[in-house]
Amino acid sequence: MSYTVGELAKRAGLTVRALHHYEDLGLLRAGTRSEAGYRRYGEADVLRLHRVLALRDAGLSLRAIGPLLDNEAPQPLAEVLATQIEQIQAQLLAQETLLQTLRNAAKRLALHGDSGDAVQVLLDAMAMRRLHERWISPEQMRAMRRQWETLPETERDAIEAEWPRLIADARAAMEAGTDPAAPHVQALVRRWLVLQKQFMELAPGMTHTVQRMYAAEPELARQSGLTPELVAYLRRSKDTLPAEEKA
Repeated sequence: MSYTVGELAKRAGLTVRALHHYEDLGLLRAGTRSEAGYRRYGEADVLRLHRVLALRDAGLSLRAIGPLLDNEAPQPLAEVLATQIEQIQAQLLAQETLLQTLRNAAKRLALHGDSGDAVQVLLDAMAMRRLHERWISPEQMRAMRRQWETLPETERDAIEAEWPRLIADARAAMEAGTDPAAPHVQALVRRWLVLQKQFMELAPGMTHTVQRMYAAEPELARQSGLTPELVAYLRRSKDTLPAEEKA
């Protein structure tokens, strides 16, 4: 049994134009021609087309598929798949990060209302995402995601809500001229150290990464409120704590 290009296109759920493109790339070849010179595709051609589509659906590029089917690929299939897996993992991580960014923005809007600053909330969230992608490696991001998701959602929400409250309380104390050694400020610093340690342990090397990121990115201070002046104030308070609490 043989098929015209239109019949094959219909059977495969493709357009005739797509089949012609596959032929131009050498992925598909008409087994025979009719007396009038029209392409005719046999069962072997149909099987090859199914293989092409299966490899395409696996994410392989069309230009890589032909050499694989014809045993002319410059790389073994295992290496091609390893590269493809790495690319898909990176894409998934990017999508997961975007999803979390949007969720965080939505939570902030739900807490503070959809005011005139709503668009700015989203813009700030996206800017923060770009900064994280610039400084935090994919390996650290994956490790952070794995560790973070081991926590119950209610605990994650509580931690995310507590950071800005701590920053606001510490800023209020600093602006009021409160002595860094005051018990209230020391209590803030103790809780700060607990949350900071919890965050830094999410991925290897996070302490150094975050320090460099905050030093190089003024935008982080604007968004988080964690300005150099506030950091210095908190450090002075930390210095007043007993030695065993500073670790």
